[in-house]
Amino acid sequence: MGRACVELALLGLCFAAVAEASSIYFPGQLNHAEHESCRTHLSTDGTCERTCGPSFNIRELSKCGIKDSAFLYCCDPNLVRTTDRVVDISPPFTTFQCGKNSRNSFFFPPFYDPPAGFLRPEADLPPHDVLTAAIPPSHTPGIPEEAIAEYEDFTSPPGIYAAVGGIVAEKNAWPWMALVGKSTTQGPNWFCGGVLINEQWVLSAYHCFIHHFAEVVRLGEHDYNDEYEGASPKDFDVLETVLYPDYKHPQAYHDIALLKLASKVTIEDYIRPVCLPWGRASDSVVTNNIATLTGWGDTEYGGFPSPILQEVNVTVFDVGQCDSSYSSLPHYSVTWPQGIGEETLCAGDPNGGRDACQGDSGGPLVSQDENGSYVLAGIVSRGYGCGHKDYPGLYANMRHPAYLAWIKKTAFTSP
Repeated sequence: MGRACVELALLGLCFAAVAEASSIYFPGQLNHAEHESCRTHLSTDGTCERTCGPSFNIRELSKCGIKDSAFLYCCDPNLVRTTDRVVDISPPFTTFQCGKNSRNSFFFPPFYDPPAGFLRPEADLPPHDVLTAAIPPSHTPGIPEEAIAEYEDFTSPPGIYAAVGGIVAEKNAWPWMALVGKSTTQGPNWFCGGVLINEQWVLSAYHCFIHHFAEVVRLGEHDYNDEYEGASPKDFDVLETVLYPDYKHPQAYHDIALLKLASKVTIEDYIRPVCLPWGRASDSVVTNNIATLTGWGDTEYGGFPSPILQEVNVTVFDVGQCDSSYSSLPHYSVTWPQGIGEETLCAGDPNGGRDACQGDSGGPLVSQDENGSYVLAGIVSRGYGCGHKDYPGLYANMRHPAYLAWIKKTAFTSP
């Protein structure tokens, strides 16, 4: 027994005697028990487990221990395998509080009860069967809230109905909202929305920048036509536009882009980043829940943009519902050749009339987590008209692991 151990030790391993005869040790490597902390093959924190899940090839994982004559592997629950690579979606280090606004006590409970590929910045005549009027009663922006207080709507907060099923937002209620535009001699020309995700980066939609060049981002705005309405907006030059590498026109997949601001934002009550669904939060289910869309887009299909920030509550549907609906459109096979899948979020209203519209592209769809913080659910991408009950709006799904990993690597990794 002694000679055998000496010979095996020369190879860097040794069988333990009697009760420990089933354990094999590589000095410094296989000395972890099951569930103990370890370092993964990507140098992230993990735990020593029998398996890291069916999506991982064991040959690429770090071995960390032995149990019952089988290797244990170092697994990080925040590492997720996409079709061709492992991605890190663990929460990045930040110094700010995200997802808080002036009314975080407002909580939405679960709710159970155009040519194909229409891009939200563009305007055209609506198809004959597309709804162009919101279901809630129409009111002119500026009417006091008290004048419509008798109207009860249990999926929307009280306010002034003026959008595609939406209301005029309360000032400073959505402090992560961003306007994206091009500088002109007459002032900025706003062409898309965006959402602040940290002190220097804004997330938006890729298709916004196919025909436009982002030069300026405005944060903290409410009514961009009124300098005296009480908001305190701030403009930031755009230093860099980073486009998601897998977007392939004319396909509609992967419609996200990042804008790096030329200077860092001072986090205040009226300018604050939204939360992203990092780590295990990406597994939370938003289907059948209410989410809130905000933007300065058109108040009806083929209409005019609103200079006042609008908000509208929509229901998140199973993505298969959108795939089934959109598959009947003539350009479906070109726009979604692999079908509409989990990289896309599908949201609208069962009765129609609540939706994003032209000019809302790049803007955020948010929902609240169990702590009341607002978490980004989607980025406005495409739709068929605005408010059509059979064609809910399409959003880039921010719980898609590859998107979170790309955002973390691009915007949350210090140079």
